[in-house]
Order: sequence, then C-alpha cells, then structure tokens
Amino acid sequence: MDRSRLAKFIDQRVGALPLAKPVFLSPEDSVRTAVKRMHLDARSCVLAVEEEKLVGIFTERDVLTRCMFDDFDWDQSLYPELLTRDPVTISVATTVGDAIALMQRHNYRTLPVVDNDGAVIGLVRLGELLQHFAESFPEEVLNLPPRPHQVVSKREGG
Repeated sequence: MDRSRLAKFIDQRVGALPLAKPVFLSPEDSVRTAVKRMHLDARSCVLAVEEEKLVGIFTERDVLTRCMFDDFDWDQSLYPELLTRDPVTISVATTVGDAIALMQRHNYRTLPVVDNDGAVIGLVRLGELLQHFAESFPEEVLNLPPRPHQVVSKREGG
C-alpha cells in the first residue's frame, strides 16, 4: 500500500467526508420514541438536544445494557438516567486518523461532528469510514486474501 496515499487518507478532515444525518430528540422524549426513530431512520443513535445544544446521546448499546429488563418502562423519558450526557464530539477539522483513534480508545462506533460554533452538523460512523477507506483503496482491499494470516505450507495449482 502506498504510504503517501494512506497518509493523505488519514490526514483528511472529517468535515470533508459525507456525514450521516443525525436524529434529534428532546431529552424529555420517551425511550419508546427514541427506539422508534432509530428504527425508522436506520440510525444507531439519537442525539438529545435542548435549546440547540447537544446534551446527550442514546445508542443501540444503551438499549441493550440499560433497557432490557422485564419491568422496564419504555414510556419514561431519556433524561436523566438513560442518556450518556455530554457525549464526546469531534470538530469538522478533526482528521480521520484522530477520529478512528478516538473511536478505538473509547469503543465508540459513532461520533457527533460539530461545526466551529458547536452545533452538530452530522455523524461520523465507523462503518462509513471503513467504506470510505475501501473506496479509496479498492485494489488493496479487494485483493486481500480471505484469511490474511493463513500460511500455505505448499504451493497450490498445476
């Protein structure tokens, strides 16, 4: 793989990438509403906003870890117990490499992207970063062996 092309990819600003459109809700909205919006809009999270300020994020992981109990009240509001408050965000000037490192360090799959005024303008998602990588390096990705770590003991073929 050409290191200069890879460095160029890693040094791209996330603001230059196509960002996913976020789903915004009030923190007072119910868990049922949040899950329904996530399903309808095919999103892995919803962002809770008050007075145009991001106050929390509610993700698929939150549904699985905080809501899957027999007596769970799906009509309760997201705020304050179910939201991850003051979520980590990245700016449009953050590099792809820094975004990937942050995702790996905190085990995130989605990060809200904010503009210079702090307003959320989109989401960067790990799956879309991988897709962008594959599109940027099609030959390298398509020519990967099915099991890259497999060592063949004898030569195949005729």
